[in-house]
Amino acid sequence: MDAIDRLTERQKACLRLVGQAYTSKEIGRRLGISPATVDNHVRAALEILQVESRAEAARLLLAREAGQSLTSQPPALADPLRSPPLLSLPDPPQHRWWQRLVPPLGGTRNDLSWESKNAAILRIALFGFVVLMLMTLGIAILLWAFS
Repeated sequence: MDAIDRLTERQKACLRLVGQAYTSKEIGRRLGISPATVDNHVRAALEILQVESRAEAARLLLAREAGQSLTSQPPALADPLRSPPLLSLPDPPQHRWWQRLVPPLGGTRNDLSWESKNAAILRIALFGFVVLMLMTLGIAILLWAFS
């Protein structure tokens, strides 16, 4: 029995939608199940098919349903940590002292713990308060000087 034949219909339905680039949330809406249930079905399918990514599992299923036989798997990609770099990248820029006060804005996933998030929020609030007080003091000095 082929590994794809061992998949349940719900797992196949989830993988078909993964193959169409839907997220777990979108798949859940379409199938009337929660995103966590979608993730459970996809995870079980990954174990059955013995692949590491959702995309590869979907590709295997869609290729099978299209009647294409995959005689071999593509070779694994080289481990980027063990292989030498193809070109040397410049060192990242050094941050100025004031850039370390606030976390970077946008562009990256926030994987900070709640303690780190709260500390970053407090640093931003304190920085904003200090700036506001300095501006208020500056305006007060200007008004006093010109009165």
